[in-house]
Amino acid sequence: MKKRLFVGTLVSIPEFKEVKRFISSLKIEGKWVEEENLHFTYRFLGDVEEEKIPQIVGFLKQKLKGAPSPKVIYRGLGVFPNRERPRVLWVGVDSEGVKEVKSRVDRALMPFGFQVEENFTPHVTLLRIKKMRHRGKFSSYLFKMKEFVFAERVEPKVALIESRLTEKGPIYSVLEEFCLG
Repeated sequence: MKKRLFVGTLVSIPEFKEVKRFISSLKIEGKWVEEENLHFTYRFLGDVEEEKIPQIVGFLKQKLKGAPSPKVIYRGLGVFPNRERPRVLWVGVDSEGVKEVKSRVDRALMPFGFQVEENFTPHVTLLRIKKMRHRGKFSSYLFKMKEFVFAERVEPKVALIESRLTEKGPIYSVLEEFCLG
C-alpha cells in the first residue's frame, strides 16, 4: 500500500483570519487551507510504498541530526504563478536556515531516487483560487501586504506528514517528527 507524503513544518500564521476575511470580501472564490493544516513544504514525496517509510525516516533522522533550528520570517503575501493569473495565495517564508534544512532533506532522500530541487520557493499556501473578482483591489492588497511581517520565530521541528485526500480537503497526519537544534 502507498501513502501520500511530504516533509514539512506545520505553522501558525497570525492574522490568517483577517486575511481570509478581507480576501473573501472581494468575492474571490477558492479553497482555503484549514488553519490547522498551514505548513511549508521542504519536499513533496507523493505516493510512497509503506515499507519504504521506516528507511526514509532513518535517513531523515540521520541527515537532520544537529541541523540548527531555522529562524523564519513569515513575510508578505504573493501569488503563483503570477498576478495576471493568480491560482495560489501564499505567505512568504524568509530564512537562510530553511534553505540549509532543505539541503539536508534533499540529501536524505537521494537514495530513494529524489533529485535535488533547484527551484525552491518556501511559502505557506493560504488559498487555491478558483474564481477572481475585483482584480484591482486584490492587486492593491497584495502590494500593500508585500513586506508585511506576519511572524518571526524559530521553527524547531520538521515532520514527515501523510496527506490523505478527501472530498472536504486533505487530512494531515504526522508520521514522524524531527527536532532540530
